[in-house]
Amino acid sequence: MLKIENLSFSYPSGEQVLKNINLELDKGFFSLVGASGCGKSTLCLTLNGLIPQEISGKLEGKVLINGKDTQKYMIKDLATEVGIIFQNPESQLFSLCAEDEIAFGPGNLGLPWEEVKKRVSNILKGLNIEYLRNKSPEEMSSGEKQKIAIASVLAMNPKILVLDEPTANLDPKSSEEIFKILKEISKEKLIFLTEHDIDKIARYSDEVAVMHEGKIVMIGQPKEIINEKLSEYIYPPKIVRLGLKLGIKPLFLTAEEMASSIKLKKVPDFLKKAQKHKDIIIEIKNLSFEYSKNQPILKNINLNIYKGEFLAIVGANGSGKTTLALHFNGLLKPSKGSVIVNGVNTKKTKVSKLAKSVGYVFQNPDQQIFEDNLVREIGFGVKNLGINIEDVSEKVNEVIKYTGLRKYKTQDPFSLSLGQKRRVTIASILAMEPQVIILDEPSTGLDLRTTENIMNLVRSLNKSGHTIIMITHDMELVAQYAERVIVLSEGKIISDEITTKTFTKQNILEKSRLQRPEINKLGFLLGESRILTIDDILKLV
Repeated sequence: MLKIENLSFSYPSGEQVLKNINLELDKGFFSLVGASGCGKSTLCLTLNGLIPQEISGKLEGKVLINGKDTQKYMIKDLATEVGIIFQNPESQLFSLCAEDEIAFGPGNLGLPWEEVKKRVSNILKGLNIEYLRNKSPEEMSSGEKQKIAIASVLAMNPKILVLDEPTANLDPKSSEEIFKILKEISKEKLIFLTEHDIDKIARYSDEVAVMHEGKIVMIGQPKEIINEKLSEYIYPPKIVRLGLKLGIKPLFLTAEEMASSIKLKKVPDFLKKAQKHKDIIIEIKNLSFEYSKNQPILKNINLNIYKGEFLAIVGANGSGKTTLALHFNGLLKPSKGSVIVNGVNTKKTKVSKLAKSVGYVFQNPDQQIFEDNLVREIGFGVKNLGINIEDVSEKVNEVIKYTGLRKYKTQDPFSLSLGQKRRVTIASILAMEPQVIILDEPSTGLDLRTTENIMNLVRSLNKSGHTIIMITHDMELVAQYAERVIVLSEGKIISDEITTKTFTKQNILEKSRLQRPEINKLGFLLGESRILTIDDILKLV
């Protein structure tokens, strides 16, 4: 179905992103993994002719789709051959409701209206998103938008489905459901999927390729890949790192496979007690909020957030996580109740004043970037705090180092990949060091090593007294960094516990569509559900 011959590509800036790629694929589930900026998204854009027909640059070699050269066929003529789901769902949604969005593609293929309606209904049911049928994208969470973007491409019934990090914005249960659907589809079609984390796709992929600096450097079955020199090219997932530390061979990718190779000692109190924080920095009283009349998103929320704590807010897509957090810096005002930040009622305070003490890293970096130079973008907030030029420069250079942005210092942030933009927005808030730092899906678009570097910097700020609020579907981050976890379901708090206790509550995890991260799952299988990290395991073997 897909044949790539000696493919190289350079953007107009002269940066060569793809370097002599050769690949031949038939139907099945193929996954491409690699660090942020290695060229995965660029390669995807060559597969339906967007590069070079719409995105200019120098392209050498060929991409053949069922024998059709993508440089010789118009993009519209390749639409039934290749469907692409972009990294950022907002870049491909434009209709007023989900039903119209999904119907748009097959409708433009000239299909009978009854067939279009049938496809829309089947896709909504298959993805378990019938409740979104009449909902506007403006009213959806990022995860819900991602599901609609996936649905709209599936409705076109292309022979090749290209997905660029399709589950980055989805809750764990939704992510698993999407992968199961794709696996079934791969029996008849080619699934071409990009991802940062090899453990995400290990259970489903027939073949995995590792990309590094624009080249495909390894290719094979998932188990073959991790037992080769994987760590030379990408940061291994935690279950693999644990295997390396314990000297287990062959290495495993899943907790189920690893469990038979480990025995734990019984040590009742091996975990540290959660630190107690006394001073309230954000107080939420009887908070209710609705975007539209009689359609509440948040329902009677009561919550205290304390100075110096590291808090995670989790829950299924559409549960109200981001809506809640947007009240903490005044971007949203309560319909009922109140939010008090540092003793100040957000209803009576300007956002600009609250921004000095509460910094917010948005889920979509395009909503936050506005400068045409990376250094100015990161330094903008710091400079406006009235800090002298030398100290601004020092702060900017420090966060550029930790976020891995040094080689992009002179670039326009809008020219960067989604993952690179994500790092810019995180860096711009970290440089300001506000009392409260809110990170909305901090790992989206980032490879494991970059995520860990950024989160270690965030943790160091937390240890120096900053309050961290993290909204995430990434249970690995919750287990590794959070002290306390707030679980939302349908706009209500259904659990507020220390992290170790949260992962012992199977009924809460299931209700909120969450899943245990692999290390915690391994502990659970070994009879110790309080285990959260690699260090926890190492203490008990």
